[in-house]
Amino acid sequence: MSKQKRVRINEDSLKNKEVAVLETNAKVEKTEDLNDGREWHNEAGEFDWAAYEATCPSQTRKPNPHIKTKKGDRVFSRESYAQELYDLMENHYESAGSSTIFTITVGETLEGTVNAIDTSWATIDVGYRELVFVDLSKESSISKSKLIPGESIQVQITGDQRTNSRGFIIGSVEAGVRSVITKELLAAVEDQTSAYVGNVVSMIQNGGYIVNVQGIECFMPGSLAGINKLVDFESIINQEIYVVPVSYSPEKGSIVVSHRKYLQALIPGKIEEISNSMDTVRSGNVTGSAKYGVFVEFEGCLTGMIHVNDLDPETLNLHKSREIKPGDPIQFKIKEVVSNTKITLTQVEQKEVVDHWKIISEKYTSFPVQTNGIVKSIKDYGVFLEVSEGVVGLLHVSEFPEGFDTNTIDKGDSITVQITRIDADSRKLFLKI
Repeated sequence: MSKQKRVRINEDSLKNKEVAVLETNAKVEKTEDLNDGREWHNEAGEFDWAAYEATCPSQTRKPNPHIKTKKGDRVFSRESYAQELYDLMENHYESAGSSTIFTITVGETLEGTVNAIDTSWATIDVGYRELVFVDLSKESSISKSKLIPGESIQVQITGDQRTNSRGFIIGSVEAGVRSVITKELLAAVEDQTSAYVGNVVSMIQNGGYIVNVQGIECFMPGSLAGINKLVDFESIINQEIYVVPVSYSPEKGSIVVSHRKYLQALIPGKIEEISNSMDTVRSGNVTGSAKYGVFVEFEGCLTGMIHVNDLDPETLNLHKSREIKPGDPIQFKIKEVVSNTKITLTQVEQKEVVDHWKIISEKYTSFPVQTNGIVKSIKDYGVFLEVSEGVVGLLHVSEFPEGFDTNTIDKGDSITVQITRIDADSRKLFLKI
């Protein structure tokens, strides 16, 4: 009957190789000798090497003294082909070169493929000469869900043959995923253009929050929790928010994230949106007030101000009596968007602005034009006349007829004058009699 052979190389480097050649019959007729009377078969009737090797470390076996090996190598098999197999393996390593051989270091994270899973352990193939064993009792439910045979996964080496009593390589998927995410967040600190969903876990003393970003606990200062200072500091606890990694604190070993940075990135798009619907009645919340007006946060990331002259009577009375408090709801319209950081709001209906200078400049296109003007005021250097609604010009004394007595003119009188030129841009009107 044909035999099955399994080769296992112990230790973690070529400098100290231990070669163990184990052999079992297909029927495993003498399992009592190998496992002290215990059965090492799975449900399919196949010999379970993972279970066997977990309780049969190389330290308990004696090497074969008749096998010629290089210094540091040990062969435990006593089969007739042990020397031949050892020589074949040595030739393979020598021909393959160092590019195909690597060592495993405790603490490093490697990408591998899920090999097999049972109720207690999972094995990961990282391209090394041995599989990496993952203790499922130490993995979270999320990590366990990622263990799918044949799928790629990150695993961090937490122990090797020298650091654990079982004699094989131990790894952690949980730690591996955390390591990869941490590296990704640290890289995001450099460009500060990537946002991640984070859960605000708790509030800490001295103003700040613990935010869980894909399993990594990050720190968010209170000043970075919003565009404006939060009215209710506990309002965001257990909430999901978008945050941007902005710095790393080596002293605390934590990544600092900012919700404010994310909101600032939204401002240009929101500005364009509100500019196309200025007449829409909007809702917001008061963030503070001053003698000259009330500050309002709206659309999640925008802040504007309502001047006291633009407050409705009810709100104006509340403002005068200092009854307006941060967090109060308020309604308004957009009055003017000056810039991304300066937006004026209003609660009063805006009257249509009439440009009287534009009207008169379009009315009179050739000069001189004769018209009547009403005296608005009299000065030593001339008389100011209103020649059209909202349009006042100066009739300079140099334009008076010789011997003209300004004392004969009173405010409100009508004088016939000629318009010689209109400059609507500079709001100037040139007159003469």
